[in-house]
Amino acid sequence: MVDDRRALAAVVVLKMVEFYTSALLLKHVSAYELKVWLTLNVAFSYFADLMRGEAVFFAAFWPCAALLAAGVAVVARGEGARRRAGGQGARGGWTGALCLMYIASKFLYGFQMNVLPAGASSHTVLLLAMLAVAALQLPFLRLGAFFKKKGLAFGALTRATNAAGLLTEAFAAQQDLLLYALVQPMQLALLFVAALVRRERPGSDRVAGTLIALAAVCAMTLLIYFFGG
Repeated sequence: MVDDRRALAAVVVLKMVEFYTSALLLKHVSAYELKVWLTLNVAFSYFADLMRGEAVFFAAFWPCAALLAAGVAVVARGEGARRRAGGQGARGGWTGALCLMYIASKFLYGFQMNVLPAGASSHTVLLLAMLAVAALQLPFLRLGAFFKKKGLAFGALTRATNAAGLLTEAFAAQQDLLLYALVQPMQLALLFVAALVRRERPGSDRVAGTLIALAAVCAMTLLIYFFGG
């Protein structure tokens, strides 16, 4: 029972950090850039499994990790240049620090779900954690103004996909840490393809960085399953 409570408390704290850092970041960076940053968790998941004795080290991992970091850096640098060109100012250090906090909270959440006490359900823990997060926000919520907002019901319906995503992530994390880490690169790939289908014109840095990061993720995943699993 004590272990269950500690796990739940940890998930609540990590979700709070994730939500607040993402809220701050999305005022200055795009959701696309955040997805790119989260590809780093594929490498971190391997390191975590390596330290737990659940993976085997192989030297080919290092060039893949370097390639992944390079892809993220290309996208981040291009997005930063666009922000400065748009008059948002140079916030590289501040944004980078928040991004690291964000991906750390996402990774540690997945890790906590992966090490839940025996018999604990990831979906139950997630539901209780989200209820706790909502309860903690109530003192800061103006209920009268909140319920008078237009499009509230439609906005709630659009969150159904977010809820499904959270449940999928929780299940994947409890099964396998690498599988959980791969959810975000999969979403990134879908966003990239969707942009191409809509004939958008992303910058060359976004295209190059995304392709480099996704190629590194694919190579790293295959190597981990064949040599490091």
